[in-house]
Amino acid sequence: MARANNILVAIDGSDNALRALKFAASQVRSGGRLHLIYAQAPVPRSRAVSQALIDEHYARQKALALNKAKAYLARAKIDAEIAVEIGDPAPTIVDYARKKKCTQIVMGNHGHGAIKGLFLGSVAMKVVQLADVPVTLVK
Repeated sequence: MARANNILVAIDGSDNALRALKFAASQVRSGGRLHLIYAQAPVPRSRAVSQALIDEHYARQKALALNKAKAYLARAKIDAEIAVEIGDPAPTIVDYARKKKCTQIVMGNHGHGAIKGLFLGSVAMKVVQLADVPVTLVK
């Protein structure tokens, strides 16, 4: 018996991430569960930046990353579990997929990461290397 699709989509607010979400949603329509994760790189603490400013930054970035995805899910009437995690994005995405027993990770091949690889986003490259489930990259 085949396992139901339990797909994790990495969301960062980019157009590629939204296309990845649409692709993953088409995969779970016939059964399965959709999970979204926004994995935000931590902001280092300093004397010059208060915790309140850091928290405001996290909230602003979270809204930018998730607003389009939430709007799409509402229009499409798709239920999804949405998580926001602070940490190095690639291992955070892979760890979350393991925790939720996801059968696949779907993400854009380029996102809003600060550093990009030559042909593939650096976060996407790391996720491919770290994941023990299939990773589908959407451009």
